Order: sequence, then structure tokens, then C-alpha cells
Amino acid sequence: MEQPIIYDALYANNALKIQKWWRKYTCIIKLRIVHKHLIDSLPIDDLQDLSNKMNAIANACQGDGAGLAGGTLTDMLISCFFQTKLPGYSEYHNGESDMKICNIPLSQKKINGKSTVALDWSKNEKTSDRQQFTSDIMIVNLKTEQWWKKSPNKLLCNQKLSYNDTIPSGIYFVDKLFCKRYITLSCNNKTNTLITDQYLYTMLKRSIHQQLFISLPAPNKKLRFTILHAFLE
Repeated sequence: MEQPIIYDALYANNALKIQKWWRKYTCIIKLRIVHKHLIDSLPIDDLQDLSNKMNAIANACQGDGAGLAGGTLTDMLISCFFQTKLPGYSEYHNGESDMKICNIPLSQKKINGKSTVALDWSKNEKTSDRQQFTSDIMIVNLKTEQWWKKSPNKLLCNQKLSYNDTIPSGIYFVDKLFCKRYITLSCNNKTNTLITDQYLYTMLKRSIHQQLFISLPAPNKKLRFTILHAFLE
């Protein structure tokens, strides 16, 4: 009479292991679909064109307060570019999400080398019960750069990483479950959902390790961005 209880316990234990495995890797499976869609849809000439245009915006938006304007213009460029190049792309503004690729919601972030980012740039109450990292993240890095010569003066992350690696320019995909577990948010005078440079570096290294990274070629053409050419009838 005891044997069914043993079998039930073994079944429950195995089911729990499967559930934990699925939670750990299901986001990776989805992001591999997104990664492959970009690889199949964006030949090197398109990636070069995107790199040249983003570089033109970055060069045009310099000085105090220009980061927000440049970021907004780059977001608009990526949205329009993907809409024309990716069959599986659609705009999707819900919570942290900015788009869907292959019906998978993504939050888009743009950086220019060593940076900080935020899930949102609003100063909400610290006691908010809103969940964070509800979408997988796509980070577009415009600048190939070594972030630290050796390592940060004070380590915040408990991940075993080498901090003197060069982070290449490219498109990075990071799964939300990894972020929920390993990325700690902080705050400043502009946001309560700040991702500091160390944690951002950890996310980029995670993407490279999971082979969810697409290299962007360095700009090879000097384009001039002018706002007057942005209007169509």
C-alpha cells in the first residue's frame, strides 16, 4: 500500500525539476527565435546601414541634455528600420515592452559604450508594487569599448566575471528571468529603476555567453542627420 505514495513523491519531484528547468530556459528558447529572425532577415549591408544612421544621429545629438533627444531619435530609427526589414516585427507598447518580434515582447535600450540605463525614466514612489523585468530586453550598443582597465573599484555583482573585456558594438538580447534573479535596480534623481554600469555589463556578458548577440559593423560612411529631411507628405 505504500508504493503508490513513493511513486507519487517521485513524480512530484520530477515535475518540480522539469518546472524549474523550463522556467530557467524557456526565455532563452524564445530569444533564440528572435535572434535567428534577425540573423536571417538582416544581411551585413543592412546592419552597416543601420550602424551608419545611428552614428549620424549620435554625432548630431551632442552636448548637455542631448542624450534624451538622441535616444528618442535612435528608438524611432530602429522601429522604422525593423518595420521595413523584419517580417516578424510589430510595435507593442505595453508596460516595459516597446515591440514584438516573432510575437515575443521586447524592451529596447540604446547605449553608447559604458552606460547606465533604466527600465523607465520616471520617479515613481519607492513603495510601488509594480513588477520589474516583465519583458525580455534588447540592448543596442553603438560603441566598442573596454569599460574598465581592470575592474570597478567596488564590486556590486556577485557574478564571477572578468571586467576588463572589450564590449563590442552590437545588438544584445537578455532574458528577463536572468534579470529578475541577478540584476539589482537602484535609483537616482530621475528614476527608481536604474541599472548601473556593472549590472548592465553583466547583462551584456550574459547575452554573449548565451550566443544571443549580433555584431554591428563600425560606421564606414559619414552621414549627416538633418531634421528637415524627416518630413513627408
